[in-house]
Amino acid sequence: MSKLFNKLRFKRKRNLEHHCHDIASKRLLQTVFDTTNQGIAVFKTIYHNEGGIKDFRFIKINKVLQEMYLDVDPLGKTYLETSRYGVELGIFDALKNVMLTGNSMEQEFHFDKEGYNNWFKMTVKSQDDLLIATIEDITIRKSESEHLQETLRFKTQLEHTSPETILIINLDSYSVRYINKDIFPDAGMTVERIQGTPLTEILPFIHPQDREKIIAFHKKLIKSDDQDILEIELRLKLRGISWEWFSVRGKIFERRDAHWVSEYVLLVRNITEQKNTQEALLKAERLSIQGEVARIFAHELRNPLASIGMACDILNKKFAPGKEEQVANYLGIISRSTKTLNNLVNNLLDSSNYTSPELKRENLAEILDQTIERASDRIYLAGITVRKNYESSDCYILADKEKLIIALLNIIVNASEATTPEKGIIEIEITQHTTNCVLSIRDNGHGLKPDEINRIFDAFYTNKNTGVGVGLTSVKNILEEHDAQIKVDSKPQVGTCFKITFHNAES
Repeated sequence: MSKLFNKLRFKRKRNLEHHCHDIASKRLLQTVFDTTNQGIAVFKTIYHNEGGIKDFRFIKINKVLQEMYLDVDPLGKTYLETSRYGVELGIFDALKNVMLTGNSMEQEFHFDKEGYNNWFKMTVKSQDDLLIATIEDITIRKSESEHLQETLRFKTQLEHTSPETILIINLDSYSVRYINKDIFPDAGMTVERIQGTPLTEILPFIHPQDREKIIAFHKKLIKSDDQDILEIELRLKLRGISWEWFSVRGKIFERRDAHWVSEYVLLVRNITEQKNTQEALLKAERLSIQGEVARIFAHELRNPLASIGMACDILNKKFAPGKEEQVANYLGIISRSTKTLNNLVNNLLDSSNYTSPELKRENLAEILDQTIERASDRIYLAGITVRKNYESSDCYILADKEKLIIALLNIIVNASEATTPEKGIIEIEITQHTTNCVLSIRDNGHGLKPDEINRIFDAFYTNKNTGVGVGLTSVKNILEEHDAQIKVDSKPQVGTCFKITFHNAES
């Protein structure tokens, strides 16, 4: 009897536990049902007499779904009674398919009626003759997804259609984190080669005279505001010994905080063709200058030619015994006029010699020796001493030899004319550095005043009585074509030094 009692007591306890568990489970489900942000509906299937599906009746809904139906309370009503737009969207047919096949459904649909312009996600499962459906408003998520997709499409289009190469520089690793396309495959400047590369390995591609410029650009960029866009132009070595011009624009891309830039973006564009166009325009301007020089030459030529003609006529009449003194005066006129014409012709020839340079690897010392040889007659007649100090006789530069000789010859001739006959000294020095070769041409002549130094390379400026001011303009143009920098130091009655810096072709 006691065994039977214990067995019944254990069974009641177990049933009570199951009942409590069912109550707890239902309470949990009801809590989820009431608090979720998804609309939930439980449908009971309504069948035709023939057995086919006629409709679905709402037997349970939560508050979220109730609010979606606005003024209509679907509870107890059928789907066809309450959801006309759902029928138009094909949702009713989808519900029937779930009940008939037993396969779950998950579908997104766009509802654009009655003030709504929303995207919804609907999930439906069957259980016996019931359907359990959840519906979620995914408008924000869909919008964000579409925005992301549009952003990705824009990024892809930008990467493939932009004429600029896009680089993102990471300042934690000081490397190229991202590059969208090859810069110049034939030179090895490809995405695979550059992406992830430390900046120190890219520096050799940059022209030595532009490396300080890019470092200054970097320092200025990391101190800029987020809205600032900075720009520089520099040269990159792409083909053998040639350099091509690039425009580089930079902007801050990401910050760690207000005081630390993590990344900046660079837009790099090849502007060599643009530079060539600018050079063509400059060349056209030079041709215009040459036309002006020709007009000046023609104007200045009239007077000396007239003097020569008159002097010759008088000589023909007065050349007779006892008239030697008078003849000497007329010969002086001829000599001076001829000298004036000679100076004008030389200046005109120098200014008009602007064919495109052909730069080749040349020995700077050899070019100077040939220049000095061409000036040897004038140096000899003026009694000038030339002192050469070549620190290295193997300093190689990129040069058009004949054009560079014209420029250096002009400087040496100017130096010889600035010195006192028989007392003049010209010192020529070559100093070789890692990336540069520096040429100094110094004289002990009359020197220049500060305002003369500032104008010395201006077209048509001259401090000579017989010059037209195109010689040193020609010098500057030729040196610019050689990518060389020229500086002038001078003091009156002390002398002048021309210092020219060439790129070392070996670096």
